[in-house]
Formats: sequence, C-alpha cells, structure tokens
Amino acid sequence: MKKVFLTLFVALFSMSAQAQEQEFKHEIGVFYGFGSASDILSTYTSMFAAAAGDQSSWWGPVGVEYYYHISPVVGLGAVAEYASCKAMDEKNRTNDLNETFITVMPSVKFNWLRKKYFGMYSSLSAGAMFLSLSCDNNVKATDPDAKDETLVAFMFQATALGMEFGGSAFRGFVEAGIGEKGLLCAGLRYKF
Repeated sequence: MKKVFLTLFVALFSMSAQAQEQEFKHEIGVFYGFGSASDILSTYTSMFAAAAGDQSSWWGPVGVEYYYHISPVVGLGAVAEYASCKAMDEKNRTNDLNETFITVMPSVKFNWLRKKYFGMYSSLSAGAMFLSLSCDNNVKATDPDAKDETLVAFMFQATALGMEFGGSAFRGFVEAGIGEKGLLCAGLRYKF
C-alpha cells in the first residue's frame, strides 16, 4: 500500500512540475553574437579601407528575441538585432567609413529537450537586414565613387544547437549556428 501511495505521489508531483513548466507561454531574451554574417560582410568591405592604412572596430550583433509558445515544443516569435563597424583613418583619427546593420527576422524555435533547469533547442529565423553605409566628407572628396548608401538584403539564422540553463523562469543560454546571430551566441532569457 505504501508503494502505491508513493507511486501516486511521485506521479502527481511530476505532473505538477510539467504543468508548471508548460505555464510559461512567453519568453524574452537578450544576446550578443560572435562571427555573424554582418561581421563577415563588414570584414570584406573594410578590407579596402584597411589597405589604405585604416583600422576597423566591430561591435555586435547585440539583440533581443521574443517567442510565444503555441505548444511545449514549438515557439513562434521574432529576433531584432543591431551591429556596427567603423573604419578609422590612422593619420587624422577620423572615421572614414561607418556601417550600421539592423536586422529583423520572424523565427521558429523547437524545444526538443525540456527539463526544469536545463533545455536544448534548435531555431530557424529569416527576414531582412537594413545596411546603412556612410563615408566621411574627406573620403567623398578624394574618391568620386564613395557615397552614402542604404541597402536591404535577405538575412537568416539557423541555430543547430542551443542550450539553456538556470532556473525555471530565468536562464542563460548559448547557441551554435550560422547566420546573423553568429557562429556562437550567448545571452539571458526570461520566461513568463
């Protein structure tokens, strides 16, 4: 009889823990990525500035994400992020080239391992990147082809493996993938 009550108690406790885990329909996160598509693109475009004696400084991508879970496994949401690059002339310490990347992507997330303090997932995002390129007036004066531009391009993120760890509501996460969030991405997430 004690075994029956113990089994019933364990079953009710595990159902309660699962119900608490499924209560979280929303999640919001902040992140910083390394090796993003915009970083690679900026490295390529600033090689010409570096050849002229300039140095580039890169910042980002830094971003936010939101997901609404339509089931415990599938979450639908969006990712928004910002990144920038500046090429500085070594001689007169002025910014020759400024690049700003703003990306907005609808996203789907698949939680394929869900534990109270640990989870694993994959995600896929696709959307638009807005690139703003501005040149210094001195550069425009010396190079007739130099001009300010705004471009829109397709952008994506395919996260093959994401791991989150921490409490049931507040967690840290690390992701490995390819695209605009980067080859590696790390951040904090809050579920409610």
